[in-house]
Amino acid sequence: MSARRSPGWVPPLVLAVALVAVWTVTAGLADSVVYPGPGEALRSLRSDITDSRFLGSVGDTARVLLLSYAAAIAAGAVTGMLLGLSAFWSRATLPVVYALNSVPKIVLYPIFLLFLGIGDLSRGSFAFVSGVLPMFLIMVEATAGVRRLHLKLSASLGMSRWSLLRRIVVPSVLPSLASGMRLCFGLTLIGLLLAEMFSGSSGLGYELLRNLSLARVENIIGQVLLIGVLALLPTLALQQLESRIRNRYEVSA
Repeated sequence: MSARRSPGWVPPLVLAVALVAVWTVTAGLADSVVYPGPGEALRSLRSDITDSRFLGSVGDTARVLLLSYAAAIAAGAVTGMLLGLSAFWSRATLPVVYALNSVPKIVLYPIFLLFLGIGDLSRGSFAFVSGVLPMFLIMVEATAGVRRLHLKLSASLGMSRWSLLRRIVVPSVLPSLASGMRLCFGLTLIGLLLAEMFSGSSGLGYELLRNLSLARVENIIGQVLLIGVLALLPTLALQQLESRIRNRYEVSA
């Protein structure tokens, strides 16, 4: 009888506990003001959370992140699937998008500021671009990989484009869509934090840069822990969703 498989959240939790243990030991050995231990970081974080201004920054990041992420998923998935159905447009577009995606996004941020100004629009747009390009590429490749036999059969049956997408393409690319959603979340969050660091007047990225200028190391580490938790929880949920979708729709070749 095979051993029962542990839930997917157990390995990350074990790793997190091990890292905290190593952090506690090394911080105690270093005994340095620039290397606070977990206790100091958590105390500073608790102090920050009681500050209404800091809570407002957390809310601003969450709001812009949610909108940017939803837009990146929708735009990347839809345009990727539609373009992936055309061999000509896939070959014409993919090299350009891959080249654009390889450029460090932060060097493009001044362009966003120039055209969109300082505010939620430029930060949200930058976060959107950070996530939508990988999502688009994943969906184009997944759609292009749909079995040609199924496409030829649909053509012989005279299926409409909508029926083709609903009955063949979407079920075939759902596992890749789930993977793209998980990857896109992290990239969108990174893009938003970078934008907040460069031009934000609120948000977690702004708070990190503000504490850096004030040399509040324990506050910085506490906020990094908060960002880690805020990123980990949705990632674990998306990972579980991806696992369920793969178990249901993915078939062996």
